[in-house]
Amino acid sequence: MIRSFIAILFIPISLCGVAQISFPEAEVMIQSRHIWRGTQLGNAPAIEPSVTFTKGHFSLNVWTSITTNNSYSEIDLIPAWQFGEFTVTVLDYYNPVVGEKNQFLNFQDGYNRHSLELTVDNYSGEKHRIKWLVGTLFVGDKNEETGNPFYSTYLELKYPFPFLKIDAEPFVGLTPFKGYYAEKLAVINSGIALSKELKLSSNLSIPIILTYTYNPYEDKQFITLGSGIVFSSGE
Repeated sequence: MIRSFIAILFIPISLCGVAQISFPEAEVMIQSRHIWRGTQLGNAPAIEPSVTFTKGHFSLNVWTSITTNNSYSEIDLIPAWQFGEFTVTVLDYYNPVVGEKNQFLNFQDGYNRHSLELTVDNYSGEKHRIKWLVGTLFVGDKNEETGNPFYSTYLELKYPFPFLKIDAEPFVGLTPFKGYYAEKLAVINSGIALSKELKLSSNLSIPIILTYTYNPYEDKQFITLGSGIVFSSGE
């Protein structure tokens, strides 16, 4: 799996040389647990490197995660387009199945590990304090009973604000109908993230993030701690 991560990270790097895409940011984070939209994935700390390439209003992020005991791994290719304060993103989630044969480029039925989601958000906007995201899975989200897609949808609101020189970000997320996330309309993700960035230089920083997450639908709570190192070219 580590070899696959390295190989896939070099795909956009090779494209970068052809398309003259800039390389503004890279990071390696370590999370005490990998929590995604109110659900814990894997049962051990996760190492999560990523790299982002940009050209004009287009960006391509390559994000990976692997737990220290190999209970969970993921590789995401994330192209995004910026339109003013709004961002349109396509997320390609690749989730290998533990104990089975996994091939990144195998899209045959029964072997395909990819799911695709389309999202729209205003997270990059500076004028609005309330941030929102709407995302719908449109590939790899099948209802096994009917064979039709669920089109599972997730809606999220955030309200970032400074607090005692710390960035606080309460959040709440729900799904409006039965699908991947829940069997009905339900709030599946809520909590608050507290973060602080320690600057080492103009290009290097260490983020520290403490997050409390509560999933009301499953009545589960998580406290996670994340840190790592971030490189930014400043472009």
